[in-house]
Amino acid sequence: MKDDVRKGRPPKYSSVEKFKKKIEEYFDSITDDEGEYKKPPTVSGLARFLGFVDRRSMYHYRDKDAFYAPVKRAIGRIEEYHEEKIGYGERCSGNIFALKNFGWRDKFEHETNTNMNISWEETRTYKTEEDEADSEAE
Repeated sequence: MKDDVRKGRPPKYSSVEKFKKKIEEYFDSITDDEGEYKKPPTVSGLARFLGFVDRRSMYHYRDKDAFYAPVKRAIGRIEEYHEEKIGYGERCSGNIFALKNFGWRDKFEHETNTNMNISWEETRTYKTEEDEADSEAE
């Protein structure tokens, strides 16, 4: 049984600086000489460029303290791209969809919290059989 124990894969990146450099290479690879995107930046594209199997594998790096900021910054750049595209207003449904996957919402949500103290005081305005019996006894 000891030989069957699986160990985790060694980390793909041990140096934060190499990781940051590779992220910059991704963005450089999809921009032209004027800094305009030749193709849209994507989280999946970034993850694949970094050598991960999928975006979830890259998110595991986001959970490591040293790699948190570079991953968040890169995803923020991708989010910024989609936000800017919405500003142009032409066929932006794909950008809206992408932003919703980043946690954006396009509806207003109103939450109301109220504390209501209700006190109930009941005054009997009718007579019961006992009341009538008492009044006849008097």
